[in-house]
Amino acid sequence: MNKNPNIIIFNPDSYRGDVLHHLGNAGAVTPNLDALVENGAVSYANAFAQNPVCTPSRCSFMTGWYPHVHGHRSMKNLLKDYEPNLLSVLRSNDYHVWWGGKNDLFAAENKDDYSKICDTKYSGEKIFQGYFQPPAIPLEDPRHTVFYRGVMTREDGDEKHLNRDLSKVLGAVDFITSCSDENPFCVYLPLSSPHPAYAVEKEYYDLIDPDKLPPRLPVPENDLPLLDALREAYRSHDVSEDDWLELKRVYYGMCARVDAMLGQVVDALIHNGLYDNTLIIFLSDHGDFTGDYALPEKTHASLQDCLLRVPFIIKPPASFHAREGIRNHLTELVDMTATIYDMLGLEPGYDHQGHSLCDSLRGGDREIRRAVYAEVGTRPEEGHYKNPKGKKRPPTSFYGMQSKVNRPFREAGTYAVSARTKKYKYIRRAYVDHNELYDLDNDPGELRNLSGGEEYSEVEKSMEELLLDFFMTTADVLPHKQDSRNA
Repeated sequence: MNKNPNIIIFNPDSYRGDVLHHLGNAGAVTPNLDALVENGAVSYANAFAQNPVCTPSRCSFMTGWYPHVHGHRSMKNLLKDYEPNLLSVLRSNDYHVWWGGKNDLFAAENKDDYSKICDTKYSGEKIFQGYFQPPAIPLEDPRHTVFYRGVMTREDGDEKHLNRDLSKVLGAVDFITSCSDENPFCVYLPLSSPHPAYAVEKEYYDLIDPDKLPPRLPVPENDLPLLDALREAYRSHDVSEDDWLELKRVYYGMCARVDAMLGQVVDALIHNGLYDNTLIIFLSDHGDFTGDYALPEKTHASLQDCLLRVPFIIKPPASFHAREGIRNHLTELVDMTATIYDMLGLEPGYDHQGHSLCDSLRGGDREIRRAVYAEVGTRPEEGHYKNPKGKKRPPTSFYGMQSKVNRPFREAGTYAVSARTKKYKYIRRAYVDHNELYDLDNDPGELRNLSGGEEYSEVEKSMEELLLDFFMTTADVLPHKQDSRNA
């Protein structure tokens, strides 16, 4: 048996933190995740991403640094090969790193560049399971502009559905089945699901009972102008309540599909006698609106809990003696890196900013964090922030519309940061007079902005001080290697 445990990092994209049956959501169909938590895993019910967008969040949790430390705030500033990160540290400690899935993490000009960060970059075959894409939604139908695509069936259609995620999962299963016992492995599975467009196979759609789905959150009064502009472009207010419910049902089906794919990986570990000596981590990079606030997908400028709260489930190796179950501590995704280094006894050679969860995994109940933090957006005229693909997309496509609406707001500056305790959430914006303060005990949906009110002035001041302390203590990292001044 390997001295160090094997590692599975199962990383779906855009998976909301509340779509888990074991956390009390009766509409969620997640039997494999629920079984993990019943058999050695810990589920962190209050885990938060550091950015609501794919690339910045992934760069953050793979380094253990907050996005501002090295400017990882955009889709186009990915990790360079000189930046320390978890995968590189594992490779330097004799792990075989197997990567199957999307990038959104590492700056790669060509396929050979992946050899700098992993041993195997698996491409896989495109798998057709007999499902066809649903009929196209007409452009005049408002469901089209909120990224709804529908239910895939086995009836003949014009376009086959090629399940790219399943291809990567089956590749991981083959790797697990055939791996030798010489070195431990780290399987990194950054999947595309349940990222919109909202489309799912009928077998997963049929698992979801629409009567059990939680109601969506309404549009707040005096909301951020950018969100109002997006709702207008998406024609969100023309989408019926039944259609919003249908969109949510499809999204929950996509999450059920992710759960089923995780089950295939877990089964492979069990059947090959590797489960007990494997650390499994399930986390998403960010959440999804799924109709909350009459919005689909996510934004590059707002920091609602539905975008930041994510699943974070850790199943340590059996030798670690964890106490399985649910933890309600506030945790952040940067804590993943710190936890792995601590659990494995690795000295990564650089300062990281997460907190190890090892004591919590064993059953410790002390508070880990007073608050969690996130940041998003751009400074004015920060042209290199933008994704050049935006202007090239068809104007009637979802991202074409989103990019057009975002452009003037981005050029004026959308940078915002948030501090969230269990009781309050404060969002400070750098370039617009639209700070936000929410009393989460009385307003968990973040619908009533209390910022600027006299009644909560002392609370707002204390939250501002939290943000000041946060930036003071995380502004940079000091390299471990000291430079000589004697030459």
